[in-house]
Amino acid sequence: MLALTIRSFDRIAEWTVRTALEDADIAVDGGRPWDLRVHDRSFYGRLLRNAPFQLGETYLDGLWDCDAIDVLMERLLASGLASAHERRGTHQLRSAWARLRNRQSRDRAGEVATAHYDVDIALYRSMLDRALVYTCALWRDGETLDDAQQNKLRLVCDKLELQPGDRLLDIGCGFGGLAGFAAKEYGARVVGITNSQQHYAVARELHPECEFVLMDYRDAASLGRFDKIASIEMIEAVGPKNFGTYMAVARACLLGGGTFLVQSFISNTSRQVCNEWFDRYIFPNGVTPSFAQLAAATGDNFGAPRHVEELGMHYPPTLLAWDRNLTAAWPTLRYGTRFRRMWHFYLTCLAGVFRAEDLRLCQILYA
Repeated sequence: MLALTIRSFDRIAEWTVRTALEDADIAVDGGRPWDLRVHDRSFYGRLLRNAPFQLGETYLDGLWDCDAIDVLMERLLASGLASAHERRGTHQLRSAWARLRNRQSRDRAGEVATAHYDVDIALYRSMLDRALVYTCALWRDGETLDDAQQNKLRLVCDKLELQPGDRLLDIGCGFGGLAGFAAKEYGARVVGITNSQQHYAVARELHPECEFVLMDYRDAASLGRFDKIASIEMIEAVGPKNFGTYMAVARACLLGGGTFLVQSFISNTSRQVCNEWFDRYIFPNGVTPSFAQLAAATGDNFGAPRHVEELGMHYPPTLLAWDRNLTAAWPTLRYGTRFRRMWHFYLTCLAGVFRAEDLRLCQILYA
């Protein structure tokens, strides 16, 4: 009887998943780049139980493949399948729990650095441009990843109206790409802060002309006040309970008449947690802010932004360029197949998310 029940569930799961995929014009074992090739029928039952987590988990386990995961994800989002989970139990429970605790407290703030940014530097050197910029590039026709990242760094400095001698604070400085560019090209005096040991060590090695400090952003006021502040795709690690603190710290660090540029993922709705798979494997405790959450956080600190520009269309080519670089370099890296599948799914899936505009990317200038 138990075996019969299991077989019945498996058949129902396969029919349900196949039907849902067909509604999104995705076929199983079809011939198009976005079609799925299912290698193990347990995929269907696992997907039915917890789709937002198991889509990535079953890919890591080798249960399915797809030649264009970015297009697959774009179609899943356009059909509504990929976002339906936010109305269901698992996501609601995770959101409720996040409202009760500060998942990005001082004690937990370093978890994303340990899990994601402090992996072998060889991976990042293989994946990124020469300046090791791990944020969205700004593409023009026919340009290389190196050129596109330089475009983005110049856009940031120009929006800040950076002048020689200006004191610039880079909150979440990464490997120091922006700091080094601002110092060399604009004559700025730059201080970069990070909570990643590897970011700190590599940035100091690559850019001795800048100062780097290993610290939590909440302590940045101890560094004094600055003419300009930039924070490029760092606020996603701050968390909804701390958005106000983040903005207050930036305001405390900024001299009168100064400007503050934030480059951030933007969620279409206000969330307390991110996708469960990304939370476990890629960005622990990360949450993308919405415009409503940013407005609430900036109200007593900066008021309305001076300028907002959307750059989300530049993220798919950036993510796919990183993935191509990793694919080419993978035989020289020390990681196994599962780790490679994890990074491939992360980069290509996120490209589809931005292409579907389920997430946006904005540069926001405050004064």
